[in-house]
Amino acid sequence: MLKHKVKAVLFDLDGVLVDSKNAWFHVFNDTLKHFGVKPVSKKWFSKIFGNTIEKNIKIFIKITTKEANKLAIKYFAKNRKYVRVFPNSVNVLKKLSNNNVKMALITNTPKRILVPTLRHYKLKKYFKAIVTVDDVKRGKPAPDMALKACRMLKVRPKNTILVGDTKNDMIAGKRAECITVGYKINGDYKVSRLISITKFLN
Repeated sequence: MLKHKVKAVLFDLDGVLVDSKNAWFHVFNDTLKHFGVKPVSKKWFSKIFGNTIEKNIKIFIKITTKEANKLAIKYFAKNRKYVRVFPNSVNVLKKLSNNNVKMALITNTPKRILVPTLRHYKLKKYFKAIVTVDDVKRGKPAPDMALKACRMLKVRPKNTILVGDTKNDMIAGKRAECITVGYKINGDYKVSRLISITKFLN
């Protein structure tokens, strides 16, 4: 049993609700190709997945945030076909919604990529707030996204669960003083199935 009543859940998108890793792998290599740089392997890409596209591209190329986002938008439209929604995602969102739990998305994905993807997979209607890398000065692992989402939902961090699948998600949640639930990784709590987060409702 949690010490505080759960009033809201903040979700990371990639690796939690949808599997877009393969799409971003292709986006990254298409961007490298744009600059004449050799593509990377999936194993190498796995090590940097979860950071902003700008941060990842800067490993190879000097690039501005604006230019990185422009290329990401261009190449994600081409590679959106590689995104798939995890089987339990909609069931979890429906159950939380039916229990009057407010939900928000916090993701390093640029909004011009995120919103069309959410609409395409009919997920947007479940979220009362969406916070992306476009909305804050610092992406995860800084707490900015989580804190902004809490303000938008009008809830306190201590009454909010942050669900993520990366170390950056868990660090961001801890810094924001949210309850962290790791999806297949360690947080304040750890779940191996997404539906298990509903057990924290009280």
